[in-house]
Amino acid sequence: MKIRNYPKGYSAGPDGIYYHGEHFSNALIEITDYYEVKSLTADVPGDCYVEVAFKVGEKIYTAVIPCSGLEKAMRFIPRNEVKFNKKESTCNDFLSGTIKGAILNVEHRIRYSLDQGYNCFPAEKDSDAHYVFLLGNCIIGDTERIDVDIAPQNEAIAKFKRPLSTQNAEFMPWVSDFLDSDNIPGVLLMAALTPFIMPLIDESQRSRFEFNTYVYGDSGSGKSAITKLLVDYFEGSPNIINLHSNKSEIDKIFEYKHCCVAIDDLCGTDSNRERENNEQKLSENLKRVQTPGQIVRDGKRIKNESMLFVTGEYLLKSSSTLNRCLVVNLKDPIPPKEINKLCRNKDQYLEMVRCFIEWVCKNYDRLSEDLNSKLSDVKNHKNKAERYSGFNRNYAIKSLLFCICDIFCEFIRSVSHDDMTMITRRRSIENSIEAQIDDTLRHLENRSSEYASSRNIVEKVAAAILNSQNVTNDINKFRKAIRLDEDARYLDEGPHYYDNQLEGSFIISGKELRNVFSSRLSAKSIGEALADENVLMLSKDGSRTYPIRKQGKSQGKWTKKFYHINADALKEYAPCSDETEDKKPEKRELSIFRQHEAFWDKKKKQ
Repeated sequence: MKIRNYPKGYSAGPDGIYYHGEHFSNALIEITDYYEVKSLTADVPGDCYVEVAFKVGEKIYTAVIPCSGLEKAMRFIPRNEVKFNKKESTCNDFLSGTIKGAILNVEHRIRYSLDQGYNCFPAEKDSDAHYVFLLGNCIIGDTERIDVDIAPQNEAIAKFKRPLSTQNAEFMPWVSDFLDSDNIPGVLLMAALTPFIMPLIDESQRSRFEFNTYVYGDSGSGKSAITKLLVDYFEGSPNIINLHSNKSEIDKIFEYKHCCVAIDDLCGTDSNRERENNEQKLSENLKRVQTPGQIVRDGKRIKNESMLFVTGEYLLKSSSTLNRCLVVNLKDPIPPKEINKLCRNKDQYLEMVRCFIEWVCKNYDRLSEDLNSKLSDVKNHKNKAERYSGFNRNYAIKSLLFCICDIFCEFIRSVSHDDMTMITRRRSIENSIEAQIDDTLRHLENRSSEYASSRNIVEKVAAAILNSQNVTNDINKFRKAIRLDEDARYLDEGPHYYDNQLEGSFIISGKELRNVFSSRLSAKSIGEALADENVLMLSKDGSRTYPIRKQGKSQGKWTKKFYHINADALKEYAPCSDETEDKKPEKRELSIFRQHEAFWDKKKKQ
């Protein structure tokens, strides 16, 4: 869109813009795009944007300026390259007048601000609701039907390694090689497709079925290679990270939603401290699937909304963490020849993922209704599967994987029309699901006494803390209160602790923990149980205790040991079952240590 009419006095010359014959700018201007960004989730008008090209010599620089910000357009231009010879207010008036004149009576196009995952365009009079899926920067679905074009902020997301579109199921050789292997558990493919099916489950029931995938085997077993093959959709692999990366780098992979992410890998070590730190770090991230983690954006803690794959050389110690996982044991190494062939043909896998999502978009409402119907009786499974008593999540995981197998087989039949072959492969997938769920249950059953012991301790701590009236969110009042530990008169309302509402954590002393159990257990043994159940937040050096600075001018630390407890994780141990998660007790009002403050003020006056 060339600029034909400049504001009065301005004109275009061979080397820029002139004002009454005086050189005003070194850049010629052209409007290259004019669009409105609409949101599907907010029922409000979107802002309009103008994309402006500044031509300086042979080079072109672009700027995207919101129409609401035209009066201050200079804020958006590349000033190091585009030069103006007047004061900023004059330049703003020129740009604003020029752009407004160029877009006057010009119809803008629509671009959509989409969320990662499925996006629903509401039903119109003559059509049903329409779904598209945003994977990285790639829109998957019938975009021509409603002329979907994504907004610039979506284009900035990780780039999907999208192969050329095919119409004749060219990915079937890859599917055959994967499912026909005697060394690769077919359940891994179902786990990799889970994030594309999970949004179809009613949101009120979804958390019951969320899980991670823990792949373990000896060094050289192929666990990392097969995991990366299934997870690596984006250029630069930003959704795959090593366990030994720092916390902020690991946090970044959870920005990817409704896809697979991976943490690689938990290696064996002779250092007990290093092993404990690695397991604690991993458990923290594995538990994000059901509980908001410690990533805070816009004042809210968010949880993992993707399928987290983790690789390790051995099983995690924490049974409560394993109970959130599909555990896949690579008992026999995957032959390098098989891995290499699958990796060489990876474009076929990516095309299968794209076609699968596109097919789900076309059948979204029907598949969602069928899936929720099949999963509706999972809550009442006790009479059907007594073996799963105490391990409800495993029964839910198994039920969901069988449903995903059904959906996948229906998809394959729709593109290959080979029913007999898929009947054989369905049995292979179902056998793989059964085998890995049975393995997971065996691991949990073997540790059931240890699991029950540590869980019982944490449940008692949770009940005492969550029912206590001795709580404050003022760190200074907490420091005052803990000086009175020796006075038993002020411990009859339960343990007192500091409640940091912003971070979602509790701080409590070892002595207060011992009081919960009438000193029958040491603070160390209670701390070990809290660590095993992954409710402790370790200090920077990896220790379980958390020092607190003294009050006043002194910069020393308390010699007492304080435990830093993840509040959201602890609330999972409130007295209720998995079937009544939505009925957990609400948190009580803060009492701010009224008795302790009165006692302290009296001491000060004396």
